[in-house]
Amino acid sequence: MAAAGMAAPEKKTPPQKLAPSAPQVVEVGVWPTVIYNLDVHSNTYYMTAYVWFVWRGDIDPSETVEFTNNVESWGLTKARTYPKPITLPDGRRYQCLRIEGRFFQPFSLRRFPLEQHMLSLTIEDNTYSSDRLVYRFDQRHSGLDSGLVIPGWTLQSWKGTEGTHHYGTNLGDETVGADTSDYGTICFEVRVTRPVNYFLWKMLLPVVIILLACWTALLLHPSQLASRAAMTGTALLTTVFMQQGYTSNLPELNYLVLMDKIYVVVYLLIIVSLVQVVIQGALEKVHTKDDFRKAVLIDKVSVIVQAAAFAISLWVINATTN
Repeated sequence: MAAAGMAAPEKKTPPQKLAPSAPQVVEVGVWPTVIYNLDVHSNTYYMTAYVWFVWRGDIDPSETVEFTNNVESWGLTKARTYPKPITLPDGRRYQCLRIEGRFFQPFSLRRFPLEQHMLSLTIEDNTYSSDRLVYRFDQRHSGLDSGLVIPGWTLQSWKGTEGTHHYGTNLGDETVGADTSDYGTICFEVRVTRPVNYFLWKMLLPVVIILLACWTALLLHPSQLASRAAMTGTALLTTVFMQQGYTSNLPELNYLVLMDKIYVVVYLLIIVSLVQVVIQGALEKVHTKDDFRKAVLIDKVSVIVQAAAFAISLWVINATTN
């Protein structure tokens, strides 16, 4: 029996596990005002845009934000709208940055000159992983400025997506407690295309004119060998120079672009015409009047077949080139 007056021992309450705190949610919006100097050689372009952050919590995301596809950190400017974040009527905090810099985007030129490109702005926090801070895209207020124009390109659409960038390393930071790390991201993309008129009038029309000149040679009488050979030979040389003209504006590629495939067809048609002219010229001395009639008929049929082959080839190349 316990001695009188002695207090009973207190029961110890087992320590309770603290529930992990939810990450801070940051709403991010983007509004580009200027995009210029789109360079397919270097896969870069310049963008000026407003990027804003709305959040509840102690972390100021405008202080730790990083634009991961920026290629010139020294040239990236970030001007804050307010010296310090302001408090909105609903209690959330707000800050807006006006950014300007050069950004990288790998361009696929397989459909040149009918290609389209996605110009992206990738936003990521460089300090707090996704268990501390996550991004949500502000779809409602984001968009493109009405005065945004890219010379030589047509603006098609835009979209913004939110996600997580997984790193297979903790970047040497042992305090994260794991060998990998995840960071919230926002990817804002603007889809641009080359105008179809550029393809029709500057790229396709000269090729069609060359083919018409070549086919006109086949419509001359087979006895006019010199004129026929000169016209088809000139068409071949002109095609070579024209192809060199547009390829000089493209980077070194390990694949054929759409326009290259069209030129391959043009080369084949011109060579067929040239071979036809040479063969008929070699047989000119042994031709009878009936032979000449057959030769003229063959030339006309050849023109029709080549024109049809060219039209079909254009459709097939456009449909199968991605």
